[in-house]
Amino acid sequence: MTKERLNALLRVTGPLIPEAMEECVGDLETAETELLPREVLQRVLEENRVPAGKQEPLFKALEAANAQKELVELAHIMAMDAVRGLVRCYAVEFFQPRPACLSGFAREAYAFLYTQLCVLEGRKALRKRGVPETWDADIPERMTRKQLAKYVKTGDISFDDYPWDMNFYCCQIFLMDRFYFIPYRWGDTPEAWRNLETGKVTALWKAGDRVRRDGQLDGVNGVTDPEAYGTVREETPEIVRAHPVAPEGVIRPEPVMLRKSEWTKVLGEGDFLLALHIPGGEGYTPERVRHSCETALAFYDRYYPEYTYKGFWSESWLYDPGLREILDPDRNIIRVQKQFYCYPTEEGDRMIRLEVLGDENADPRKLTPRNSLERGMFDVWDRGGRFHTTGMFLLREEVSRIGEDPYET
Repeated sequence: MTKERLNALLRVTGPLIPEAMEECVGDLETAETELLPREVLQRVLEENRVPAGKQEPLFKALEAANAQKELVELAHIMAMDAVRGLVRCYAVEFFQPRPACLSGFAREAYAFLYTQLCVLEGRKALRKRGVPETWDADIPERMTRKQLAKYVKTGDISFDDYPWDMNFYCCQIFLMDRFYFIPYRWGDTPEAWRNLETGKVTALWKAGDRVRRDGQLDGVNGVTDPEAYGTVREETPEIVRAHPVAPEGVIRPEPVMLRKSEWTKVLGEGDFLLALHIPGGEGYTPERVRHSCETALAFYDRYYPEYTYKGFWSESWLYDPGLREILDPDRNIIRVQKQFYCYPTEEGDRMIRLEVLGDENADPRKLTPRNSLERGMFDVWDRGGRFHTTGMFLLREEVSRIGEDPYET
């Protein structure tokens, strides 16, 4: 599709595409004449036991969308691009589309109809790669069930977390034993370097950030430190000098110098990793982490051989180094945390309030702790302390050493 044709479609549909998508669709074309076959929608609605009275508005919305040929053409191009965009890690900042060429309920329902088109495109792409159907069985359906249950109960077809749900509708997220995995592109912080003789890994921070004396980024949680220092980084053909990140997730105040004759960069900007997402439930143990990661590497190495995945990435409240001060070391939260190389992020404690207390704006002063974790958290807050969403990476070379605290010495 040419940019001229894309712009012509957008003049009819309104701004529906993710940022920079116009740079990625030059090789895509479609001859489809309908957004979604009626029988596909009917099967989905019947499988989810949507009452006839709630089915009819969706069928009318589909008819309205199918009548807009420009919208149909753009939808198919977007669906194809969304599927491969998640694999290539571009154009993944999805927002819920509301076409200007539709009105009323049809305009609100379009996003749901489009997700069902993405299911078809996602599965087509998987079959082309030879991925067996067992890997995507019930992946998009679990999101469809949630969305239609909300619609049946409330009449509201809008999405609560459209960007996250799209991973499922595009069939590009996989449950490997205990955890979900999806491709991820590494940013610029931190870099990871490995000692050629000992195998030790050291993470280095970028220049230009302010760091508090507690090793966290200045300003996170609204906390500033008058004695915060600025990070430095310099690199020559012979050395790299920067502030190291301790594996438990804090930046150290004294820079270190690594000689390139002794160290090699093993993780840097643009490298591919697999994002590890943690669903709730039992089994959050180092053993399950190891098995899940081994399964994921074997899967992606086989079915996505054109990519080299350096390891794994994640962000969570579960990696906060402050948890070590309030939980016993034999707790699974701490045991798993020690298998990763953790690092600070700019996120504060909204996630831990949401995931543990059920509300990201929860005020612990108005609550009663229910268990040892909450008692420890509340004590920290009472003392004026705060928690932090923390990032982690796990290089593939250390997967076999999960359970041995591979980065901590």
